[in-house]
This record gives sequence, C-alpha cells and structure tokens, in this order.
Amino acid sequence: MRSCSSISGRAVFSGSEALTARVSSRSVLRAAPVPVRFTQSEYVPSFSRRCWFSTVSLRAASHEEHSAPARGNGRSRKTTVSYDSLSDQVLGDDGQPLPPLGAIVAPAKRATRRRSSQTTSKDAPDPDPGDNETRWPKLAQTVLNDMARFPETILLTRVGGFYESYFHQAPTLAAVLGIKLASRRWGGTVIPMAGFPVFQLEKYLKILVLDRGLLVAISDEFRDHLPNTPEVLHNEQTEITRRVSRVVSPGTLLDEKFLDPFCNNYIVSISGVPAAQCKGKEGEEGGEGHRYGLAWLDVGTADFNTTFCSDERSLRDEIARIGPREVVVDSAHLLSTDPEAALDATTPHKATQSDTEPAQEISQSDKVPVNLRELIIDPSVYISRFSTPPASEESAAASTEGQDDGLRKSEVDAPQSAGSVAETRAVKTLLAYLRTRLLDHAESLDALTRSRPLHLRRESLMTIDAHTLEALEIKERMRDGSVSGSLFSVLRRTVTKGGTRLLQQWLSAPSTSPSTIQGRLDLVEVLLHRSALREDLRSALRQGAGDTNRVLQKLITRRNDEQDLLEIRDFIATTTKVVALLHAECQHLQSIATGAEALQALSSKLHDLSTLGHGLGEAIDERVIQSRLERQDAMADEVESLVLSASQITPSRSTSISSLPSYVSPMSTKKKKEAGGTGTDSAGDEMWGEPFEHLIRPSSSKILSTATKSYTKLRREAFQLERAFQVAYGGHVSLRYVMGQGFVVHSRGKPLPALADAAETGSSDEERTDLSVHIAGKNRSVHTYYSKSWSMLGHKLDKVTEEIKRLEAVQLESLRQTVLIQMAELRHNARVLDQLDVLNGFAQAAEEYNLVRPVVDETNDLVVRNARHLSVEMGLLVRGRSFTSNDSLDTGATDGRVQLITGPNMGGKSTYLRSVATLCILAQMGSFVPATSARVGIVDAIFTRIGAHDDLFRDKSTFMVEMSEVGEILSRATASSLVIADEIGRGTSNLTGIAIGFATLSSLYERGCRVLFATHFHEVLDLVLSAQQHRRFGRVSFRATDAVQHEGSIVYDHKLRPGFNKNSYALQVAALANLPATTIATAGKTLKYLQSKHPKGAIDYTDSCASIFDTDDDHV
Repeated sequence: MRSCSSISGRAVFSGSEALTARVSSRSVLRAAPVPVRFTQSEYVPSFSRRCWFSTVSLRAASHEEHSAPARGNGRSRKTTVSYDSLSDQVLGDDGQPLPPLGAIVAPAKRATRRRSSQTTSKDAPDPDPGDNETRWPKLAQTVLNDMARFPETILLTRVGGFYESYFHQAPTLAAVLGIKLASRRWGGTVIPMAGFPVFQLEKYLKILVLDRGLLVAISDEFRDHLPNTPEVLHNEQTEITRRVSRVVSPGTLLDEKFLDPFCNNYIVSISGVPAAQCKGKEGEEGGEGHRYGLAWLDVGTADFNTTFCSDERSLRDEIARIGPREVVVDSAHLLSTDPEAALDATTPHKATQSDTEPAQEISQSDKVPVNLRELIIDPSVYISRFSTPPASEESAAASTEGQDDGLRKSEVDAPQSAGSVAETRAVKTLLAYLRTRLLDHAESLDALTRSRPLHLRRESLMTIDAHTLEALEIKERMRDGSVSGSLFSVLRRTVTKGGTRLLQQWLSAPSTSPSTIQGRLDLVEVLLHRSALREDLRSALRQGAGDTNRVLQKLITRRNDEQDLLEIRDFIATTTKVVALLHAECQHLQSIATGAEALQALSSKLHDLSTLGHGLGEAIDERVIQSRLERQDAMADEVESLVLSASQITPSRSTSISSLPSYVSPMSTKKKKEAGGTGTDSAGDEMWGEPFEHLIRPSSSKILSTATKSYTKLRREAFQLERAFQVAYGGHVSLRYVMGQGFVVHSRGKPLPALADAAETGSSDEERTDLSVHIAGKNRSVHTYYSKSWSMLGHKLDKVTEEIKRLEAVQLESLRQTVLIQMAELRHNARVLDQLDVLNGFAQAAEEYNLVRPVVDETNDLVVRNARHLSVEMGLLVRGRSFTSNDSLDTGATDGRVQLITGPNMGGKSTYLRSVATLCILAQMGSFVPATSARVGIVDAIFTRIGAHDDLFRDKSTFMVEMSEVGEILSRATASSLVIADEIGRGTSNLTGIAIGFATLSSLYERGCRVLFATHFHEVLDLVLSAQQHRRFGRVSFRATDAVQHEGSIVYDHKLRPGFNKNSYALQVAALANLPATTIATAGKTLKYLQSKHPKGAIDYTDSCASIFDTDDDHV
C-alpha cells in the first residue's frame, strides 16, 4: 500500500525505509529516478486511492543514490492538493486509462526498526572485506570488491552526481584534496566517506595523479534500461550497475583538459635481453653487452615509437630525451639493482612504484640488471613494475606474424637481433600494462596505438645526453626549470599544437641524415624568400589545422562530441587549402626556375580527403553546435558561480543537502513567449513548443527527412490544438509539459469553466477535436488539466522526437566510423602539416634573427663565422645591450680539432661554448643558424661538461658528478662527436685538478673529437705549449678573451682573439658580486704573497713535459 500526508501544502511519501521512485518518460510523470527518504515518524494511515500531485517536494536521500538539487526559480511556492478533485485515471500513450499501479512501498515491518540503544555515534573500525558477518548493502559490497581488486589505487565510485570514497581511503582523499570528511551508516557500521561533484573530476585528478603521483580507479555507473511497458514503467526501477572503467596513472591520461596540448604525455616501457642471449645474434655489433628495449607512447596522440640501447647510459639518455611521465619496467626480464627502490615507493614526491602483476618464473641469471635510480633523473616520473602474462612470453621473439602489437612488418621479417627482441618485449609489456589501465578501451587499444610502432634508428639521430640537454638549456632553463629563455622558447614560431610537439622532438634529437637535413633546408629557404606564401600558410594552419591526432584518439575511445567531427572537416579543408597554395606557388616558381621542387615534393605527400570533408560538412549543422556551445558556456559560468557561492558557506555537521543553493537552468522570457507562454512560469514547467534542433541535417538521410516531416506536421497540429483551446477557454490557456504531471492544459489565474459547448470543435466528424478537460492540479495562480487530445498528440510528438534523436545518433556513429576508416591518411596528413608548421617557423625565425643557411656535409669540419647564441642575444636586447659574435675553430685551415680557450671570469667563454653547440643542433634540425656563415660536418653526438653541482639524492659530491660526466664522455665520444668542456678538474686540489684537466684534454685529442676546452688552469696551457715543442698537440689552437680595468671598474671584451690570457680578474669579479671590501682586501694581500713565493709558477714544465708521454708515439 502507498500512503501520503499533506503537511503545509507538501505531499510526502511515508514508509519504513528509503527507496527510489521511478516513473518512465513515457508515462504521465517524466522524471529521472528521485531519491526519497521515508521516515517512521512521518507515517500516517494509508489510503487506497491513486494520487497524482502537481508539485511534489521530496526529501533527498543521500545514502544509496544522489540526485541533482531540485530546480526552481528561487521563490518559495506552496501547492495545495485537493485529493477529492484528483483524477482517478491516468492516461497512457494512446490516451486510454492505464491499469492500476502496484504497490510502491512495502508495508513496514516492526522488526526493521532499530532500537536507539543499538545505535552509536562513534566511527567503527574499517571493515574487513572478507568479513561474512556484516551484511553490506549492494553499493558497499561493490566498493569493497573494487578496493580488493585494485588495492594500490584510490577508488572513486560514482553515485548519482558525485564521485565518492569510503572506508579507510576517505580520510586520505579528504586530506589530499582539502574537502570535507563525512560519515554514513552501512550495515549498522558508521564508516567515513568523502566526495565531490562529477564536474570537478578533472580538477581533482590533476591533484591526485600529477601532483601527488597516486593511482586513481574510477568506478562509473551503467544503467540497464528495462523495456518500456506500462507494468515496467510504473513498478520497476532502472537497474544501475557499477564497475571500474579506468585506472588513471600519469602516463595513461587521455584527453583531460589539464594536460598541456603543446607537450607529449609519454609512457615508456623498458625491457631487456641479457648478454648471454646476445651472443651470436645477427645484426649486433660486438654482442657482448646487454640490450635494452624501449617502447614509448602518447596515449592522447598515438605517437608510438621503439628503439633499443646497448648500455645503461644510453638508456638513461633516451629516457631523458623522451621526457616521460611514467616508466613501466618489465619485471619479468629486468632485475632492479637499486638498493633503495623501496624508499622511492614510499616517498610521495619521488619516483613511485606499483606492482600490478606477479613476476614470471624466470631465473635471476636470465634477467638484465638495471639501476632505476641512475636511469631516471627526474624524481617526479612515476615508476610501475609490471610483468606480462606468461602466454605472451617469448612469442614475439619467434614470430610476429599476424600480431598487432609487434614491430612494423618491414622490420621483423628479417632474422631478429637481440635489440629487436628487447623492443618487442617492451612493446608487449606496454600494451599489456595499458590493458590493465584503460579497461573500457582494451578492445580498441590496437587502433589507439596505431597497432605497429615506428622503430627509430639511434644512429640516424644525433645523441644528446641527459647532461647536455640540461646544460645547453634546450627545453627549459637549468636554474629554475622554466621554458622562458630556453632554446625552444626562442626558436618557437609554430602555430599548431602538433607542430609545437614536433619542434620539441627535433630539438632533442636532430637528424644525422644529410638528405633529410638538405630537404628541410631547401624548404626553409623557399619559405624565407616567399614571405607572402609563408604568411598565407601560417594563417591557414592557425585557423583550421587543429589537433587531429588528439581528435582521432577521442573518436577511437568514443569520448568525442560533434565538435570533433567538425574539427576533422576543418582539418581536411585546411589541407586542401595548403595544397592549393603550394600548387599556385609552384607554378610561379617554375617561371623563375627556383624552389619549385621543394614545394612539389611537400604537396605530393598530402592525401586528397576532400570527399570525406564534404560529407561531414553536408551532414552536420554547425549552427546547432555553436548554439549548444554557447548555452554550455553560459551554464558553466552559472555553475562556477554556484560552486563559488557554495564554497563560501561554512559547512557544519547539521548542513543538509536541501539547505544548499540549487542550480536553475532558466529559459529566457523571449523564448517562452515565442513558444506561446507568458515567460513567468516556474522552471519545472517546460514549454513544449521549442523547435527541435537538428544536429544532423534532415537532407542527409531519407529516413531522417521522413521523420522530420512527421515531426513538423505534429507541431503544426499542436499549435492548432492550442489555438482551439484558447478560442474555447481564453487566451490565458496554453499546452504544456509539466514535470510530475506530463502533458497538461495550463491555465494561469482562474480555473477553466465547464463549458458544454466547448467540449468539441470542428465542422465535421473527422475534424472534430475533443477539448474536454479534467483537473490535474492547482496552486494559487496556476491550474493544470488533463486532455485526451493533448495527451495523445503530446505522446506522438515525444515518440517522433525520440525517433529523430535515435536516427541522428545512428548517423553520427556512421560518420565516426567513416572518419576512422581513413584514420591512417588523416594521421599522415597531420604529420606533414606539423612538419610544414615547424619549417615555416624556421623561415620566420630566420627572417627575424637574421639567420643564414648552413652547409651540412659528411666531413668532420666545423667552420663558423660570427656565431651567436640566440637565447643570450635575446636576453641582452631586452636590457638594451648587443651580443658579441665569435668565430669557431676552423678544422679545414690553420686551426686544429681542439681549441683551448683562456680568459678572465665573466669573459664569455661559457657562452661561446654553448653557442657553437646549439648552432650544430639547429643546423642538423634543418634550421638556419645564427652566424654569417657556417659549415658543419655531421655531428653524431654532443657531450658537455659545464657547471658545477652535487647530487645529494644519489650520494654524489660535486667532484664525483664531474668525474662521472667526464668518464662518460671519454668512453662514448667518437671522431664525429663534439665535446664542450668547461673548467674540468676544478672540484679538487690545484695540482690534482691540473693533472686531470690535462689528461682529459690529451685523451680527447687522441680520440680525434672536435673539442672546445675552456680552463682557468694556466698550467694546462703551459703543458700543451711545452708538449708542442716535442711535436705533441700539433692541431691545438688557442683563443682568449680580454678585459680592461678603467677607473676602478672592469670592461670586458667578449671578442675571441688568437692566443691566450692568464689574467682571470677574479678579485674584480668578486667585487662586482658585492663581496665585503675587507674580504676583497684580504684576498688581494694573499694573492700578492703567493705570487712572491712562486714568481714563475709552481712547476717548470720546460724540461720535464716530455717524460709524460711515450716517446714512441707521435701525435701531430
């Protein structure tokens, strides 16, 4: 039996327990499931008569389900319900009475009421999920099961309009996010809970995942809709199930708005092949060491690549170059040698680790040792240890035929080397790991990752190790980590997101292929001299290129909206426009016989997808999308204001949901009047007459066109019916749809008269319309009535509207599939336009900075005239100063391969070293360079030893860090490398530092590297000069900077000159740094004393230098 009471104009259900009442949108009540709290104190004797209410105020139940706050216009409105005047009949779709309703609330059982002595206000201890004595509600049991399944995560469970956390995780979540900690009772136990609204998910995901390095499991609601039969509509509820759809980690973020669209969000997988298995493998050089495979993927853009490394130092450099958010370690084939790995796992701001799968049974000898602490320099990188399922073990090493997660076919058909086996293991580990994270996207994972990754040959790219990336400030400044002032920020002239990401990739991995470099330089030169074409291309790319790779990923994962399809359309239109611009310019350039080939080669790479773009444009009505976006923006602004106002309310334990402000989505007065109303109705009464917004143009589908015609006809009939009611009853009557009542005749003010002659209208039986009504509800100013004619017509309109929505959904899915069919061509075109954007930016920068085209060849020459450092030059220009350019070593003429540089502190030596290194990077990227002329032989690697700093986290002193870097340079540099060495040996005693500095210079000279060596150890200079007298260091040139003292200050001449300079002017620089005058005076006296003790230096090298070398060798 159902019962209700009338208290102050409110109708309140009563009973012994809380449940959710649901009535379908096809019935008279078209409301979403409404949580209702029934309390024993409100119980009144039941009555059997069926009741319908014009306005029902229900008390929200905040336990099992959450509903959105009731919408209203902000004014209190009382409703008086006269039960005697209520209708005994409820009309269905066909206008006929529905069968009697079944019982909504079961009779209360006295045993279900808990005695007050059994309640407690104290929080009970966290329950044991395996405790069978406690009978948990369905929601609680689901939460416990998910927590047991994902024990390493913070579980967020969606309940209505909120994401909530329970049990022991709730206090942690509340503390981290700074939100209120509440409690609730489940199974007689008070448990903690915390939560936040659904629309704040991304805000808090950023805090949890990126800022705190935590894993977050998201459990979403899924509704199983039951058949739309009258019995089901009135007596059953929509079944809600919950499951974890996704586990969010730093590397598996998809399209969250807090991600930087101009940077890749990579996840890297590492695997390996032990040295014992490398012997005898084809294609390996040496075959004695371990092989490390890498696979890295940006889930949001599908950039998927692999490579392999032959030692841990190369592996470390690759990880630093990639810059991942998360590293997945193949624990089945890698053995961590880091003694403090457990420390990292418990340190919140350090590398965090997650053991997601049990390790496979592989002997320790078959695993490759790695030191994660040394490999991953950035402490914010998240580390996950993961083992692939045993079924996939070693399968790729034998064959990759027919597999979507192996390497590209052209690379695996040949006999596999140890390197390719390591790569395949890394790919398998990465994809298996992603399947445990992107749970709802596991089936589309192959398309998500483009199935087969691109193998990068490390020998085709310049090696820039981790120290060099930092020392040269390529992506960010070394001091504060900001992008401003880095080489990337100075060179960036891109206008697309994809082009900006590609520029960062090129900066960290310039090409070593002469043909690739020349092709880029040819295009930059054409664009530099064709300023009109350059500006047209920039404008086209800026307006319509978008971020196609990210849009395609959203389409694959079904996280897209209609705007994404229009972005694909705009991208295709931009591609067509770019091709037209290039073709027009080619015709002009052919007449002057210059640059046409470069433009033709570029335009020929672009696929013609105009048919797809035309189809998208013809099907989707952009005006509707624009209108919806405007309404969404307005709604977002109002919600933001609501949240801001709500945040100013100081919550207390007595705060209830009903006391919080509710959000109202108002309909403008203008639209209401256009629909036939007065514009002053409550927000719960919706005007039926607003026209349907056709997202898909009806002309794009015959079925949709037919349904639209039916809809238009029914709307016309509805307007005619409304006019008939107004003629019969007065102009204050309108046809409405009212929440809680359905399709009703709405009368403002006085009730409708019972006019017998107004019951029917029309001149014939066929045209006659039934205008009879009976009361549905009333309040002080509004009366509503049921009408058989309007109920039937309204349900028909509703049915046709739903059919149009269904047809549009089918059409949108068809468009989505059509786009995905041509996904490969779209990705290819996007890659070409990204390259065009970068090269066009190079041309723009060349014009702005007065850059010149370098000559890049396969020699070992390095000849630069008037080289400049772009970042330093821009910084000086801001302060109104000019940059002093300098010449580099000339390996093709009088200079040798080694340049020894001396001069005073602050004389510009370090800036000169960096300028030469960055110039080589720019040249091999395909950019013009800051110089008056440059000839650069291909540089296979750049190594730097600049600056002094310790590494306390890794227990390394300043001198230890310096020697480690020097050791790597000496073991890895080749004859084609460029080495930048600044102040080697200064971290120890004077004589030891001199010895180390000279020995390092000697080793680099013997290796044949191109070396720029700056030092303040003048004894190293003396040793080289002495060795030259014994036919040593024959190809070492000397350069120096000078400074002049003038009126108590020091003036620097940053221009390098041939020769050397032993005056450091260190005391003058110390004075400029504001050292106390007494300290400067003491240092001056000490210096004079030491100089008097050793007027000719500490050691005489003239006679003894020859004993350092083996006289049998002659290095000229």
